[in-house]
Amino acid sequence: MNTIDPAICAALLRGATDQLHASKTGALAGTDVASLIRQVKQASAWADATLKQALLAHYPEIPWSEAEMDLDLQQSAEFADAYWVYDPIDGAYHYAQGLPLWSSSLALVSAGRVVLSFVYDPSRQEMFTARSGEGAYLNGTAIHTGTKTALAGAVVGTALPIAASSDGAALPAAADTLKRVAAQVFVVRMLASASLQLAYVAAGRLDAYWEPGRDIYDWFAGAHLVEEAGGALSDCAGAAFGFGADGIVASSVGLHTALIGLVK
Repeated sequence: MNTIDPAICAALLRGATDQLHASKTGALAGTDVASLIRQVKQASAWADATLKQALLAHYPEIPWSEAEMDLDLQQSAEFADAYWVYDPIDGAYHYAQGLPLWSSSLALVSAGRVVLSFVYDPSRQEMFTARSGEGAYLNGTAIHTGTKTALAGAVVGTALPIAASSDGAALPAAADTLKRVAAQVFVVRMLASASLQLAYVAAGRLDAYWEPGRDIYDWFAGAHLVEEAGGALSDCAGAAFGFGADGIVASSVGLHTALIGLVK
C-alpha cells in the first residue's frame, strides 16, 4: 500500500464532500422520515459515484466497497487483498436537519485491517488522516489521544440507537449503559457523527467514545485514527476491535479498563 498517496486521497475526499456541503444550505425539504432518507441517499449516491470514479482513475487495481456492504464479502476473493470503504454522509440526520458535525470517512482495508484512513468535516474544514505505523494527523499536524486516567474528569462521547431502526431491546440497553457511564464521568455528549467523534478522541478533544451495535464500517476510519494517535481500542466486551466486534470503545489508554467495566 506504499504506492497510495494520502494527499491525493485526501484531496479527492475533500472535493466531493465540499460539493455536498456547498449544495446544502439548510434543512432538507419534507417532514416525513422516508422523504428525508430518500434525499440523503440521493446525495450519498452522487458522492459515492464521484469519489469512486476519481479513486479508480488513480488506483484502478483497488476495488470498491459500499460502507454498508455485507461483511461476508471481506472473505471473498474479490476483497481478499485491499478495498476502499467510503461513507459519504456519516451523521445523516445532522446533514438532513442542516446541522454541522456530519462528516465523510474513507478507509483502505487490506487483509482485514485498516491501513489508511480519512475523516473530513466540511463545516470546519478539518481533515483527519492516519497511515498505519505513521501516526495520526489533523490538517497535517500530528495529534494524540488525551492523558487522563480518572473517569471522574473524562469528557465522553457516544451515540444511541435510532428507535425506529433498532430492535426492541437495543435502545433500553444502550440507555442503561448511558446512565451507568454518566454517573461516573464528568460529562457525556452526543456531539456528531461516529467517525468524527472517534477523530475527536484521536485529537484529545474527547477522552473516550463508545457505541453499541455492529456498524463496523461506520467506525473503521475513526478507529484507525485512534489507534495511530496512541489510544486504546476494543469492542464493548473488551475484546479486540475488528470484524465481528460487539460495539466499540475508544479512549486514552489510562481510561480504557475502567470504561470497559461500565459498558461491558
